[in-house]
Amino acid sequence: MSFSRLFVLLAALLASCSQLVAAGAVSFEKDVRPILKAHCFHCHGEEEELGGGLDLRLKRLMLTGGESGPAIVAGQPDGSLLVDYLTSGLMPPEDVAVRPTEDEITTIVNWIASGAAVEGPEPA
Repeated sequence: MSFSRLFVLLAALLASCSQLVAAGAVSFEKDVRPILKAHCFHCHGEEEELGGGLDLRLKRLMLTGGESGPAIVAGQPDGSLLVDYLTSGLMPPEDVAVRPTEDEITTIVNWIASGAAVEGPEPA
């Protein structure tokens, strides 16, 4: 195989790999925010009084955290209280009828593990 054919093949392979990685990336707006809105915002974002002083509507607010400290540590789901509370069953509270699924929790874990990126600037 000639060098130029090998180069083209390698370039095509790398391009397809990067597309696969991009397709698997977790989006805060499309993937994570809807989960938090469905299960968390009623106590941690939409009411005047925030449960535990925690607002989960924006990444910067999660990084600031509430009374227990930061809700997330970007890149470290094992060090993120949000993950601890969701996986232990502490949150949402037991009296909440619809709880996050394992897939939804995994989506949040993957978002945090990948650096907790957001798509654009957050409102002030």
